[in-house]
Amino acid sequence: MPGHSWGRIEIPVRVWERQDTQRLLRERDIAGLFRLAQAHGASQTRIASATGIAQGRVSEILSRRRMVSSLELMERIADGLAMPDPSRALLGLAPRQAPLATERSAVAGDTNPAPCPKTSGVDEQVRERLEIASIDSALVRLLEEQTQNLRLIDRKLGAHYLLAQSQAHVQQMHELLRQSIPGTVRRGLARALAEAASLTGWQALDAGRLATSWGYYEIAKSAAQESGGSTVLAHVSAEQVYVLLDSGRNGEALAVLRATHDGEGKSLPALLRSWLWAAEGEVRASLGQEPECRKALDHAFSLLPQQPDDPSLPFLMLDDTHLMRWRGHCLARLGHSEAIEDLTRALDDIAPLGLGRAEAGLRTDLAVAYSASGDVTQAQRQARRATELSERSGSVRQRARLTRLLGPPSPSGGQEVEQGDEGS
Repeated sequence: MPGHSWGRIEIPVRVWERQDTQRLLRERDIAGLFRLAQAHGASQTRIASATGIAQGRVSEILSRRRMVSSLELMERIADGLAMPDPSRALLGLAPRQAPLATERSAVAGDTNPAPCPKTSGVDEQVRERLEIASIDSALVRLLEEQTQNLRLIDRKLGAHYLLAQSQAHVQQMHELLRQSIPGTVRRGLARALAEAASLTGWQALDAGRLATSWGYYEIAKSAAQESGGSTVLAHVSAEQVYVLLDSGRNGEALAVLRATHDGEGKSLPALLRSWLWAAEGEVRASLGQEPECRKALDHAFSLLPQQPDDPSLPFLMLDDTHLMRWRGHCLARLGHSEAIEDLTRALDDIAPLGLGRAEAGLRTDLAVAYSASGDVTQAQRQARRATELSERSGSVRQRARLTRLLGPPSPSGGQEVEQGDEGS
């Protein structure tokens, strides 16, 4: 390859053994590794030459405008930086291939090395390289921690800032899974992939990309099935119903939830069962089934544990406040002004947390509830604040809902609010 004309970049072994360097490797922080190379005298041009990556792309990676997720590209980077085998393992790559027999003989001082056996033309055509990724439980935990960090940032800032990063994270894990050996570690990696793909599916939904969202949920379900974990499978399958809701397929969404209840429902953790019943309440509200909606919400409250913080379910954020918000949303959707009390109490708890997307949805529901009660002034106030928060988080989904709620400007310069029919 022409790009390798300058040869590999040599970084001292002691640098690869430093804790800060090992953290860069575990997190697959390619920008950080390139800066490490620069600290040892390599220019962008030299990095481009050693790795075979265009200099413009090297610049984009350094500025974090471009993520590296391809294992083939990481192999080239590892080779270009002369990365030792322990460092390659931390990056999730296999050790370099053992030297050929002729090379081993020459190193040993054998002046008459045995010739390599000849191969037929057919052998040359069908020869493939089997790559097995170096994965252990520690790496799986690091990947899970990365997913949790993305989840926490998403709750604060919204999907607008993270979708591309989450997609790259899923692609990395998907490639590692394909190259991992069956067993306990692979099942753990499959579970981690399911959680990451589900998060990415939710972010794609928030960005208004329904087909992309559906695809990530399919990845999540497939990985959850391979992991053998009924809990994760139930969660990702149920969360996928929101793609159906946003597509106007409310009846099919209900069928998916009922199948989840009828399947492994009773054996699932109480916190997840509470979440499933709340989701069913929302779907029932979308169908105008008020008695069934209220019954589902009652089930959700009755199942909610007194200590709802479950470390084994990091993807669930559910407590009394969030259930009140959920109930308020459903009642507002059904046109009941009594939703105002639940929503106002939930807002008092959620607003100080800085969860922009959650607060935007809550204020949108308040706008609907105030409109149902005839308080147009409060409805306008809540809708305007929800619009500001949605613009800040970049939520296409929330902005679409607000567009349906906000009517044309009134003569006084304000805006009329209509009752909406979109899910939270």
